[in-house]
Amino acid sequence: MASGVWDGLDKERVSRGMVTAFLSDEYLEVLAAINNAETSAEIEAARARVKELMALWREEVPEFAFAVDVLYLFSEKISQQLSDQSG
Repeated sequence: MASGVWDGLDKERVSRGMVTAFLSDEYLEVLAAINNAETSAEIEAARARVKELMALWREEVPEFAFAVDVLYLFSEKISQQLSDQSG
């Protein structure tokens, strides 16, 4: 039997964390900055903002801090894509 997408995950926690993230103006602003980055400098500035959010969320809502960690992983991928395009 194939395993499902949610197997082994706390669906309630993940869904609450992502709803919290998507209702956060700061989260959405950083996500937009990452998506719209066209230069390494822009992506690095966005990643610095993600790091600030990581610290804040770990203090304020540690049970949902994984959502910002995912945003950081996303920023790493976009940074790599920008590097590949310019190099």
